[in-house]
Amino acid sequence: MTTTLATRADAAHALLMMLIEHEAGPRPEFGLYEYMVGSGEQGWGLSLVVRDSLGAFEYWRRVLGLRADSIDYDTCHRTVWLCAVGDYAGVEVQLHSMAEIPPPGDTGR
Repeated sequence: MTTTLATRADAAHALLMMLIEHEAGPRPEFGLYEYMVGSGEQGWGLSLVVRDSLGAFEYWRRVLGLRADSIDYDTCHRTVWLCAVGDYAGVEVQLHSMAEIPPPGDTGR
């Protein structure tokens, strides 16, 4: 197994371009992660995490071009965890979020 500097550079470049193009958007936590490619090689992808805002998750899902049907979710009490996986600028990307679900009838006032 080998990891080339080029695969890291592609992921880093995609991350920087995304942040520059959408600097006015909600700020995610971000990073690079390593994953296995079918050929036994390792690739590098992007990981974005948005907390406490389902609206910010949806913003980044659209920016990244991740399909709505790619979203996995789980709930526990009043917390929902979301994850969408796809491709952005030729790089694998994972978008994660966790947020509290408001009680029914709560208007946020």
